[in-house]
Amino acid sequence: MRNPFRHRARAVVVIALLALVISLLALLVQAALAGRQQIAGMEARVRTLIELREAGAFGTGGFGGDKPVGEEHFSVDTLANVRSIPHARHLARVDEYVYKPDIDPSRRNAYAMVIGLHPGAALRAIGEVDYENARIVAGRALSAADQHERVAVVGRLYARQRLGIDDPAVFARTERQVVLNGQPFRVIGIYTTGNDFGDNHVFIPIESFRALYRPGGKLSKIFVTVDSVAHVEAVVADLKRLPEADVVTTPEAVSTARTTLGGLAATSAYAAALLFAVGAVLVVFVMVLSLRERVREIGTLKALGASTAEVVVQFLAEAATVSGLSALGALLLAAPMAGTLARLLDLPVSFDGRAIVLILGGAVVFAALASLYPVIGAARLSPVEAMRRQA
Repeated sequence: MRNPFRHRARAVVVIALLALVISLLALLVQAALAGRQQIAGMEARVRTLIELREAGAFGTGGFGGDKPVGEEHFSVDTLANVRSIPHARHLARVDEYVYKPDIDPSRRNAYAMVIGLHPGAALRAIGEVDYENARIVAGRALSAADQHERVAVVGRLYARQRLGIDDPAVFARTERQVVLNGQPFRVIGIYTTGNDFGDNHVFIPIESFRALYRPGGKLSKIFVTVDSVAHVEAVVADLKRLPEADVVTTPEAVSTARTTLGGLAATSAYAAALLFAVGAVLVVFVMVLSLRERVREIGTLKALGASTAEVVVQFLAEAATVSGLSALGALLLAAPMAGTLARLLDLPVSFDGRAIVLILGGAVVFAALASLYPVIGAARLSPVEAMRRQA
């Protein structure tokens, strides 16, 4: 186990490089797995999700108030009609949303959207990567106690450009307000969707929205969750009979999200494969170099009666020492690197039990790869050949 440190500078460099490779490898594998899990979870959710918007409305609906207050077609009456369809017993959840543009020409991203929803409903931001749920990165989401309160959850871009919060980590140490229609709202959380357009909105309780903007009965969107995939077709057929609503099933709506998340997962997987190759080449090169440097020593040991097994154990111990110390270094590096990778990839990468298992597993694999060639070479090396090489 002392053999790696015959050349101390080289040993330190190798261990440091291998620690970096193993830590990045473990975190990128975790990122790839997280991306695949998000895709699977998203597809499982959207298979039973149906979107309703105002008939003939552009895009998300609610842009500019297509009908005057009191004459709206897509409204709370539509909500009542949805709940009374023949297959209403298969509706697991019905969520209504109402939108209001919030335009500030003094900002680079002038167009934002204020979205009213019932606390507990999914934070469905317009243009978000994860079609159903925005992810809270600071503070908290709206709760049942906030139903009539002037509180808001803002997007990461909105927080940075309009509230001066560049880092969500500092949010807990400050208390910020956002002014909507002349009224102050206390910011209780920051969310992210992974793209700037989706991160430039404000979510507030729907009752507070109605008290603030007086939209009458108007709604912008209704999302219906069916209790099982088997009942989706029947529910869609019922909803299409509502003349004031367009029905949009979600598989086509999430194609962009699937492509984006799939691309991130694939990139993480390719990067992990590249790092694995780099790590394997590094440890194998070091061990081959060690074998060549010690040919005369191995020949002398064998000439003095050392068995092949004893020589092999030396190389196994050396490889295990290098990889083991690299694993310890990787554990120290992975914790701070996890947060950085999570922000860069916008995937839930964290230093947890799975990351530790991946790091230790990577160290074992590299130790095995590193010892393979030297073990074979040492087993085949004869004392006479060793002396001849060094002559």
